[in-house]
Amino acid sequence: MAVTPEERDAMLRLRNIMEGRNDTYMSTGAQLTESSHAVELAGPGQVTSADVDAMASVLNKLNNLSNHVVDDMITESAQNPSVSEALVTERMHNGIKVGRYQILVKEDLSRIAGKQFYSIYNSLTNDTIADDISLYETALAVLRLLNSGKFVNCSEVRTLFEQDDAYTSHKVDAITYKRRLLTVKDESKRDIYESRLQASMDRCMTAKKTIKMLASNGR
Repeated sequence: MAVTPEERDAMLRLRNIMEGRNDTYMSTGAQLTESSHAVELAGPGQVTSADVDAMASVLNKLNNLSNHVVDDMITESAQNPSVSEALVTERMHNGIKVGRYQILVKEDLSRIAGKQFYSIYNSLTNDTIADDISLYETALAVLRLLNSGKFVNCSEVRTLFEQDDAYTSHKVDAITYKRRLLTVKDESKRDIYESRLQASMDRCMTAKKTIKMLASNGR
């Protein structure tokens, strides 16, 4: 936003008046010469019509700048899903709400796959879309698909739920084999449990990577 020397002088003069200062200021470019047009002179503490016009011009430019910023935000949100999502995201004490759906964080100390898990709800109808989701990445990816117009029974959503179930199952297996390793004394059984533990952890991480890949592709 470009401000002319006259507008800058007017703002300085108005500030001096509001601060009770009687001194005036005029930039070199605005100094009067014998050939200058008639200039409205103001007494101490008074505002000329030129001052008012200059300030109105500055305010008009500021208003236009604000409108451009809003227009840019609207354009960016239409082109960038991340910006669009941020504009409709609302934080809650136990989760987040994005568009028509919300993710709630829950806890169950007896849950083997992890005491913390997630549920998805329709915030308009309070219907439960999914419960007992182990990974936040799964819940967020499903929520984004639903907000984009996908249905719960679509292939993308089903695949995410299947991979989350696989992650949960393999994690439970890994924890089970790890617990057995703590009590078994037979070396042959230890080797079996260690092998199964590693295989379960590998499958668990594979499912998690698949979920992240699906979530990335869905954005």
